[in-house]
Amino acid sequence: MEHPPGPDDFRRLFHETNRRVYAFVRRYATESDCDDLIAEVYLAAWRHFDQLPAEPLPWLLGTARKVLANHWRSRGRRQRLAVEMAGISQLATADCATQAVDRADLVAALRRLREEDREILLLVGWDGLDSTQAAQVLHCSPQAARARLSRARKRLAECLTEAEPVTQLQLLTEAN
Repeated sequence: MEHPPGPDDFRRLFHETNRRVYAFVRRYATESDCDDLIAEVYLAAWRHFDQLPAEPLPWLLGTARKVLANHWRSRGRRQRLAVEMAGISQLATADCATQAVDRADLVAALRRLREEDREILLLVGWDGLDSTQAAQVLHCSPQAARARLSRARKRLAECLTEAEPVTQLQLLTEAN
């Protein structure tokens, strides 16, 4: 009668197979990941030790293949999460509040401008038109559009330097 497999049997299995399992895993993973991946393979082998076939190497390599697939999926999720978190952290920095205040200052300055100045600035700055395209929209020559744009930019700069900056508190109270 055979005795149930024990720690010595598992050690023997490990010593007989670990170099080949390592070589297999190393072909598909970085050296720094190998120890963890191999540990997962042999943990699965320990859990199923009494069910291993007489020749366990194919089973171990098949398990290593599944462990690698899980590792790749996890790594992909971690990379996507890192990219997403980097984007969120950029949005959540203190600069976000500063940007909101700057934007509010700009909107307030635009409101103080004449309609003609606001129109040319928005055609170029918001709609992305160049002065020739803006001239077509405004039914004027490109030279006239460039002159209007230049004057409108100067007036906007004056409004921005003269105006009292909008505070974060004003933004919050205006939003409610």
